This record gives sequence, C-alpha cells and structure tokens, in this order.
Amino acid sequence: MQIRINGQFRQLSGPTSIQDLLEELGYRNHFVAVALNQQCIPKQQFQEKLVRDQDEVEILAPMAGG
Repeated sequence: MQIRINGQFRQLSGPTSIQDLLEELGYRNHFVAVALNQQCIPKQQFQEKLVRDQDEVEILAPMAGG
C-alpha cells in the first residue's frame, strides 16, 4: 500500500490509523495538525480514522523560533 506524507511517498503494509502512523513517524507526544486528503482531521478522530492506499496525508507541527 502506498500513501503520500507531506509530498513524499511511503509504503505501508496495510490500512493504519492516523494515531498509529504518527507514532511510527515519531510524533508520539507532539502537538500536530493532520489533513487526510485535504480534509482537516480532529485529534479525537486520530485513532479511528484510517489511512488507506493512495491517501494523501499532511502533518503540520509548530516550530519554535522565528
């Protein structure tokens, strides 16, 4: 299964929740905003919303500094 994360293609073994994907990518305890196929997903739905083949995911994290 292939998805696109922030413009980069990535292979996954199968559908996975946004929460599990974030943990796999190292965002376990970080505040992030996530869009799935150009639709903003509320944090309360990260565990139930699945990322599937050909989906596009955008992950935005705040950065310190200026």
